This record gives sequence, structure tokens and C-alpha cells, in this order.
Amino acid sequence: MGEYIDTVFGPNGIFARRFQGYAPRRGQIELTRAVDRVIEGNAHLLAEAPTGTGKSIAYLVPAIRHAAEHGKRVLVVTGNIALQEQLVSKDLPFLADVLPWEFSFALLKGRQNYLCPSRLHEQQAEPRLDIPGEPFDADRYQAILAWAETTETGDKSELPFEPAPRLWKRFSITSEDCKGNECRFREQCFAAKAKVRAEQAMVVVTNYHMLLLHLHLREITGRDLILPPFDIAICDEGHKMADIAREFFGFRATAGSVRWAGRLLTRMGHGRLAARLEAETSSFFEALDAYAQSDAYDRRLRTPGEVPHQALRAALVETFRVYQEAMDDVLDGDARAELTRAMARAMALVIQIDSAMALADEGSVYFLERLPKGGVALASKVVDVSERLRKLFFDATPSVIVTSATLTTSGSFEHARRELGMRDARELMVESPFDFEQQALLIVPEGLPSPQEPVFAEVVADTVARVVELAEGRTLGLFTSYRNLNAAYERLAGCGYRVLRQGDAPRTQLIEAFRKDVRSVLLGTESFWAGVDVPGESLSCVVIDRLPFPPPDDPVLDAVSERDPDWFEDFSLPRAIIAFKQGFGRLIRSQLDRGVVVVLDERLVTKRYGKKFLGSLPFTLKSRRLAHVRHFLAEAA
Repeated sequence: MGEYIDTVFGPNGIFARRFQGYAPRRGQIELTRAVDRVIEGNAHLLAEAPTGTGKSIAYLVPAIRHAAEHGKRVLVVTGNIALQEQLVSKDLPFLADVLPWEFSFALLKGRQNYLCPSRLHEQQAEPRLDIPGEPFDADRYQAILAWAETTETGDKSELPFEPAPRLWKRFSITSEDCKGNECRFREQCFAAKAKVRAEQAMVVVTNYHMLLLHLHLREITGRDLILPPFDIAICDEGHKMADIAREFFGFRATAGSVRWAGRLLTRMGHGRLAARLEAETSSFFEALDAYAQSDAYDRRLRTPGEVPHQALRAALVETFRVYQEAMDDVLDGDARAELTRAMARAMALVIQIDSAMALADEGSVYFLERLPKGGVALASKVVDVSERLRKLFFDATPSVIVTSATLTTSGSFEHARRELGMRDARELMVESPFDFEQQALLIVPEGLPSPQEPVFAEVVADTVARVVELAEGRTLGLFTSYRNLNAAYERLAGCGYRVLRQGDAPRTQLIEAFRKDVRSVLLGTESFWAGVDVPGESLSCVVIDRLPFPPPDDPVLDAVSERDPDWFEDFSLPRAIIAFKQGFGRLIRSQLDRGVVVVLDERLVTKRYGKKFLGSLPFTLKSRRLAHVRHFLAEAA
């Protein structure tokens, strides 16, 4: 069993013949053998494989072999589009070229990532050049129209730029808006064509939302409606899975979503009901907003009926009935599909608002989420998704491999097991191929105030500026709050280096600019703690403002702390360690990299739990002196 692994990875194997100077990687082969064994034995695997392991090739090779020789279908699930596209544009084509087994593969994204022919027709019929927003939008609008004439996949990732969401919404559609089989453009639908390609492929690459939607609908209908049936599932970036599931199995209702449900009323001659629904929507969400800002609200909804919702509920029920009664008189397929979607949305909102106002599900938290442009959303999350994932996914799939560079805390998979419900999974921790003792230095400067002290943001800003000076730019700043980030950004004004800040441009553009400008500085919050892959001199220093514990106003954390007396050790600490490992992992991306991580939180060395953070990292040299930033980097020159 597994003899083919030496044929592929060995010193005289397929890869060695393909690449001059190829040397087998022990960790990569170790992971490949573990994946092969669990697929062969219909078992599950939790595998932590650090950066540099060659993780995707390690799990793809045995999965492809079993798919090709035993007729199994493989599902590869990722947490972000960038990894999906790396798999289908680089890794899988390479393996299709060199491996001795023939196989096919396909990428399946959410519907909103594809050009919608119906929306395109609307734009072509009534061109909209007066697009509000930034000046380049009109040019990009025309570029999308031109691309639409030639694209074969309709995937927006083909565009040479990332269209602003407000612009792409003119050409795409969500599952809620889609007319489905009633659409007169269904034969041209790019999302439908992508699904057909997936159904014909042996290896299907997708994301967690698509997987969870598939599992949810399969539970309700007993049918595979989103993804084709699969025998092997590989969940990369597996540390994200539980949190994505918490959101997916919850809901988020806004005033905008209610208005969407009632958008057909005026057109159908029910202007009075439309006005009533609008008034009740404004009244309810304004009341929620006021409640969220009052002393009575503390992190989540705790008492049923805190904000009256009966008037809005009645208007939504009436809206549903109007749509339902109109169905008999609507013959046009497009119109019926639009009416069906609006009707379903109206009833879903009734159920969601009823549930939140009654605190109906003890396994969920209901809370108010502030929106960027003002107002609030009414939201819920499931506190514990482990049993649902176990039942719907792990028990129903012969072999699941969950992998990430950051799955363990203090050398244990216990937190991942508990979060995901993987009771009987085998385990593997792959050693890093990098020599962190030689390549990295960890500095926790002396004399820093506690993160709870009012002066902390100011001291962080001053210290980040000093680090940037010592590192001569070349710094990624990772922050736990926009307050600290913006304080550092203002302090760096006039520092002599280009400073890139999250929110000033699309994420991909900021990372690319940081990569190209070797002396630049990049500042980001949560989404930049992972997925920033910048090997080389451009990223020579990482500054972390504080240990990334979940914020105290997190409603899930609040619920867990009430239910679990060991909530800090079981929930808060493991999550902080995994996030910290993600941030630390931005530094060393290749065997040639050398750099410094500066942590501006003395709890890492003064608190007992700091040892668990340090014990979860590879062994590095350590210092308390900020001046060592320059000394260590100078040795690499």
C-alpha cells in the first residue's frame, strides 16, 4: 500500500525527473502517506502542516490516485478564493501533466462570482454610465461589458481588476435573486455550466459556504442539490470551518433585506401595503438601533420581546399572502420566479425575526450588529456547531481530511476536535521545513503598558514607528483594532516610507503594492493576519499590537462563558493562540527568508498563559530589546 508515493516523490521519482535539483521533503511525504492511509481505511484525519510543507500537493496526489483508480470523487474545500484559484490554475494542471493517472477537475464558486446573462441583458438594454463612486467605475463598467462578449466561464476572476462590489452587483446575482429554471437565459447561465462541469469532474474545488449550503439542503431534501456526491473531502484552512459554520447556520436580517422582500408590492398595485411595510421596517430597525445604544443592551439579546416586532411581522405576513394570491395570475416564467423568491424571503424574515425576538433556539445567540453606514442588523449565530457538522458531514462522508498550518494549540488538537465534532479522527503534526532558530527573532519590548491602559494605542503607534525606522520599512503591522491601526498610520505620516493601510484600496492591490515596493509598510486588521504571502525582503518584520483574544463584546464568547466554567481555557485561549500563530506565520515563507516578529503585549512573557502561546510556536531566538530589530536584519544583508 502506498508504493506509488515513492514513485512520485522519491529521489528518482516523477518530481525529481521534472525539476532539476529536486529534493524530497520529509514533511510533505509524511502528510501524503497519512492522507493515503485514511482514504484507504475510510477514516478521518486532522493534520497540521506548516508553511513550506507543500501541503496542497501532499493531499492532492493520494486523493487523485484514489479517485482515478477506484472511481471516487474528491471535494477540496478552502476558505478563500485565492487558494481555490491556486489549486485550479497551478497545482491541479501541473499534476494532470505529470501524474500517470488521468483525472478531471473543476472549480465551483458561489453564484455571485459568475456573470449573470439576465443581468447582462438588463445592462445592455439600458446602459448605465452614470455610476456613482470613484471615477474609474465608468471605465471598468465598459471593460466588464467588453469582457462579457468573449468570456467562456463568466468567472469574475478572469477580469484584470477586482470590480467594486457596487459595480459587480449590476452584472451578478445572488441565490435569493436567481430565477432558476424559470429564467429565459438559463441555457446561457455560467453558474449552471460550472455546476455541470463539477458534476463531470473527479476533483471538485469549492468553498466552505458552498459545502455548508450543500449539507443543509441535503438534510432537508435528501438530495445533492449544490455539489455532486463525493467520497473524499479535503478541508484546507480547516481552522476557519467552525466559525464559518456558526455564521452559515445563523442569519442576518437588515432593513434592506425587508425592503428587498417588499420590492414588488408597488409594481403589483399594492402601494398602501408597500408604504406600511416601509414604515414598519424603519420603525422596527430604528427601535433596534436605539436599544443597541442603550444601557439595557449587553452584547446580545437576553430577554424575549425587548423590541416590539408584531407590526412588522403582520406587514410581512400580509406581503407573503399578496404574493401567494398573485401566483395564480402570473404566467410569465421570469415574473413567477421573481415572485417566488420574494415570497420565500418574506416568510424567511418572519421566521427569523420571530426566532430572535423570542430567543427561540437555546443553541443560538441573537445579537445586534452595527452596520458600516449606520443602523444595525438583527443577527444570530449557532454557539456549538460540532454535533451538526458531525452528523451532516463527518458521519456521512467516508473520509475527511481537515488540514491547516494552524490547527493545534500547545501541541494538541483537542480544540479542533471539540469545535468540529471529529471524535475519531487520526492526527498528524508535520514539522516545519524552516530553521526558525536561524531565520527568525521574536521580540517583546520591555516597559510596555497593559492593553487595557488608555495610553496603549499611543504607545503602540510610537513603537510601530520605531520598528519601521529600525527595519527601514519592510514591515507588516497586524492590529486587533482599527483604533490602534489608525493611531499607527497617523504616527507614520512623513516617515519616509510608503504606508499602505487596510481600506484605502482592495486587499489584493495593497498586498501586491507591498510586495513590489521593498521598503513599504502595510497595516491591517483581522483579515490581514492570514493569507498575506510575501516571501523575500519586502516582509522582513511583523509587528503585532496585542494578543488576539476574541473581543469581550463577542456574543458567542459571551454565551460560552455563561455555559462553560472553563471557557477561557476551552474557547478564548485556543482561538487566540491559533490567530496568533496565523499572524506569526506571515514572516517566514521560504527557506531564504529571515526576519523579526515584534509583539507589543507583555502578557506574552508575564502571564502564565503566555507560555502556551510560546509553546505553540516553533523555537526562535528571543529578545526584549527593540534595537535588535536592526541588528538581526543587518546580519541577513
